[in-house]
Amino acid sequence: MSSWRRVVSKACALLAASGLLLALTACGGGGGEGGGEGTSTPGGITATPAGTAAPSGEPVGITMWHMEVASNLNAIQELVRRYNNSQSEVRVKLAFQGNAEEEMAKLIASLRGGDLPAIVYLNEENAQRLIDSGAVTPVQEFVDRENYDLSDFAPKVIQYYTMNGKLWAMPFASNVPLLYYNKVTFREVGLDPDNPPKDIEELRQASEKMVKRDSHGNLSRTGLAINLTAWHLSTALQEHGDPYVNNDNGRAGRATEVLFNGPTGQAYFQWWRDMVKQDLALNVGIDPTGADTYLPVGAGRVGMTTGDSVALRSVVDALEGGLAQVDVELGVANRPGVPGGTGLPGIYGRALWIFKSRPQEEQEAAWKFIKWLMEPEQQAEWYAGSGFLPVNSKAFDLPAAKEIEAKYPQFKVAADLYLAASVSPVPPGPLLGPQFDVSLIIRRAIEEMLVGNKDPIDAINDAADEANELIQDYNRRVE
Repeated sequence: MSSWRRVVSKACALLAASGLLLALTACGGGGGEGGGEGTSTPGGITATPAGTAAPSGEPVGITMWHMEVASNLNAIQELVRRYNNSQSEVRVKLAFQGNAEEEMAKLIASLRGGDLPAIVYLNEENAQRLIDSGAVTPVQEFVDRENYDLSDFAPKVIQYYTMNGKLWAMPFASNVPLLYYNKVTFREVGLDPDNPPKDIEELRQASEKMVKRDSHGNLSRTGLAINLTAWHLSTALQEHGDPYVNNDNGRAGRATEVLFNGPTGQAYFQWWRDMVKQDLALNVGIDPTGADTYLPVGAGRVGMTTGDSVALRSVVDALEGGLAQVDVELGVANRPGVPGGTGLPGIYGRALWIFKSRPQEEQEAAWKFIKWLMEPEQQAEWYAGSGFLPVNSKAFDLPAAKEIEAKYPQFKVAADLYLAASVSPVPPGPLLGPQFDVSLIIRRAIEEMLVGNKDPIDAINDAADEANELIQDYNRRVE
């Protein structure tokens, strides 16, 4: 294990030297990128302090909380700069709040009496909880008021944030799970780089071919790097077409129990434990920055890793910057699932929520900014700068999208998966109030089977029992 740590530490040092690791580790806490309230925004224009009405004729200042880092941070900052410079009615200030867990924790604290921003940019697992909080203004109110056209937006993405016929947040950043792999390693071990593993059994077979040991028998390379997160289980269920919770994944009625411990979930947990225990996969731990699964590929210690399109631009930028210690020819593909699956990914993402505690003029300003972000030009720019897939389908036809797909074909692979999955019969991911806390329960179960020696089936079943108790308690409090 110490040799693995030395390799990852060396790779981290290389990234730090280039300045990229600073972004990947998301340091800096909750400060706004443009400085404190009342100081310059990312566009270099003075913003009105949040919570105060703008003087007559002055632009309305709004704050948007976010979690973006690395190339994605550069992309969202550039969008805000361009928006602030394009008009004189609204000034947007970005405020970084840490990773997804940290941002949600700060939001929960603020919902209990703190100061909320006009817009919060959050991932999908928090949707039901935010709806239940009563703290948000449904986007549907703005849509209905001006007959805002959603016909060019991906239906499945819109459906994710729709409850009882009402769109609660505007999906802005869609992504799909991916397998990242080194085609050079594939060729070295006799695998076809144009035919990556289709399911986890093929993934296991590929990993077996990639295992290398030094003259003392120490492991020097294995097949897969995987971090410790409940999201892997969710993606396996989605790819297989299995619900995470009952009542149509919480769409036909409030979810009352989890279903993630069915045959698909059990098979995935068993495979996961076996891969790590048999040295076919490297467990990189909790990985709060999301960088630790990619570093071993660049260090030549694994041939594959699991990730998603969120990281695509950051990864190709890092490789183009010469940060890999070995020759890497990047391939991406659908993330392999349990045999018998659909072959298509689930669609995930992040949405923009407007908070009703802000003055009405700030909510109106937030809606103006959101509408601008959803225009094809901005959607295409966001896609090219990050790897998030456009919600507005017209963006795919614009030069920025075409150019990034021509330069990096990996983007086109992700886009094709996204477009195919958007019309698949598999329902969107779950709406579940305590999803954030259930994910922590699953993560603890994964730790118990990987770091400890708990039986995988016992681990996932115990997690389901604990999650069901949590759901029952949550439902009693909100109903």
